[in-house]
Amino acid sequence: MKRICIIITSAVFAGLFWSGCQKDLDTYQGESGIYFDHMGKETQAILRADTLPFRWGQIDGEILEEKLSLQVNLIGNVTDYDRKFRVNVIESAIPEGLKDKMKAAVEGVDYQPFETECTIPAHEASTTFEITLLRTEALQTESRVLTLALEETEELKFLYSREVVDKENNRRRIDLQRVIVMDETLPQPDWWWGDINDIFGDYSMKKAITICNVMEIDRKEWLSQEFGNRTAYLLFVGQFMQRWLNEQDPPIYEEDGETLMTMGPDSQH
Repeated sequence: MKRICIIITSAVFAGLFWSGCQKDLDTYQGESGIYFDHMGKETQAILRADTLPFRWGQIDGEILEEKLSLQVNLIGNVTDYDRKFRVNVIESAIPEGLKDKMKAAVEGVDYQPFETECTIPAHEASTTFEITLLRTEALQTESRVLTLALEETEELKFLYSREVVDKENNRRRIDLQRVIVMDETLPQPDWWWGDINDIFGDYSMKKAITICNVMEIDRKEWLSQEFGNRTAYLLFVGQFMQRWLNEQDPPIYEEDGETLMTMGPDSQH
């Protein structure tokens, strides 16, 4: 009799446990939505805004086009059929004070035409689409801005987005669009200071780009701290570049168009 009670008690407990599990496994029955993924693919850092800088200056000069992949995530249940939505190019909101330094990107000039209709595939919770960005001479003096916005559909609505508040207290939903800002920014390496100034002179972005292009230096390697430890090689680069600059006709000027580009005093002989 005691054994029978144990069996019955175990059966009742198992039934209650299974009942609880069934409640926990209730699936979401509401609407579905889409939003731009907000994790930086290279850094794995969370994007704090809708702006996505694209630094051509950190990519080797001979590379004239690059593919940018953007991910769109699903909110809600996956389905056993495809669901379509669109990504549209919209007018870029450029602040009045920056219109002389920034311009809206032009299709066929700053980026290749792309398929704006996208699909969340069956049984998937996200999708990606690619845009081919183009490098132009204009980026030497001004940034180009490409703004992409998701389009809501009956099946895929706007159910989620983080928000930011501007100085005028206007709210903007930042995960429903991406603002791609292209420029030729090449930051000053951490190692360019002290004795390096005696080799290369004062830093300028144009000088750094010129050195990398002429010497065929990979720009990601150029920016690494290890590269700055190669003092003997850097001295060779500085002296070679000074001889190269001396031979240029017309001469190479700095960004102001008036200052002659030169290396530092240790590279003058």
